[in-house]
This record gives sequence, C-alpha cells and structure tokens, in this order.
Amino acid sequence: MSTTIKIQKGTFREGEPLCRTCRFAHIQRGFRESEEQIFCDYSYSTLRLVPFKVAECTDYIDRTVPTRREMEKMALQINVRPAQKQIGFDLSVDADAEDEEEE
Repeated sequence: MSTTIKIQKGTFREGEPLCRTCRFAHIQRGFRESEEQIFCDYSYSTLRLVPFKVAECTDYIDRTVPTRREMEKMALQINVRPAQKQIGFDLSVDADAEDEEEE
C-alpha cells in the first residue's frame, strides 16, 4: 500500500534560475561567480532588476525553443510544379459520347 504526499507552497531547492533560459532576460556576468545581475525586459519598456533566483514565472518563454516566426524562416520552401494532366474523370467527354449514341 502506497501513500501519496502532496506538499503545497513548499520551499524550492536551490538551482539554476529560470531567467537563464528566458527570452525576456538580460543577464550581465562578471569574472567572479558572485558577479551576476539579471534584468527582466518583459514589458519592453524598462529593464527591471530581478533581486533573487526565480523558480516560477507567469511570463516565461523558453529561448531554446524557436518561435513560430523563427520556424517559418527556417522552413524549407518546396515549389511544386502544377500537374500537367487533370486528375480524375473527365465527365464532359462521357456526356458527348452518350449524346452520339442516342442519335
């Protein structure tokens, strides 16, 4: 018999901030590990300093996944020549043949 334990609003473990892979992040790093500043550019008007490591964000967009516009730019354009022959049955020829048979 197993029991499931669900913890709500628990503390997160230390790890990489979500901002490192976000499209809206502007990250400045120095030569030391402690020299790092992360700015958020979600509003596109001003950069806001992020004073802590972010674990969740409602406006997060992964920069490692291409956007639709980028995928359309990368897409291979295939030019297909129009068909030389008409596909299917040509009913106009059959109608002419039936008219001749009736006469």
